[in-house]
Amino acid sequence: MWSSFDKASLVRIRFYVVVGVILASVWGVQRYMYHRIFETPGTIFASSSGGMPTDWEKMSVQAMSDTSALLTTLGTALLGAIGLLMVKMRETSKPVHMWAAFLAAVSGGASLYFGYVSHLNLLAMISNQTFSPYDPVYLFSSHTQFYMLLAGAFFFADFAFHGLSESEGN
Repeated sequence: MWSSFDKASLVRIRFYVVVGVILASVWGVQRYMYHRIFETPGTIFASSSGGMPTDWEKMSVQAMSDTSALLTTLGTALLGAIGLLMVKMRETSKPVHMWAAFLAAVSGGASLYFGYVSHLNLLAMISNQTFSPYDPVYLFSSHTQFYMLLAGAFFFADFAFHGLSESEGN
């Protein structure tokens, strides 16, 4: 079975196994820490039923907004780097490596989209004066934004590593 694979295929398989292990580790640590730190959601941040928001609510909204902005900036940088490498490598790179660049671009675009959805959820919380970093809709969009960016970074690393190494003749 292994004789039908060439060396490049084995390197790519090992790369994706390592990526899978890293992704599973990041997800596991994030889930463990989230449940460990926030065992009882809502004990620190109480949603107000009107009036002025508390300092904790203001700080949570600011942190949520800053996190989304940072991930959006990173997603935009990822798309720019993919575009730059694709333009420079389109003649020298094999089509088999371009699918990784395509998946990186799709993941980066999805990260930007979920950043926008996360921002809209945050605006809805502000409008309704129910500030909660534990809101399931907000958590889904913000976590999806992060994991799409992470997937895009891994696909970008695959494209850059394998595409550049073959274009240099290694």
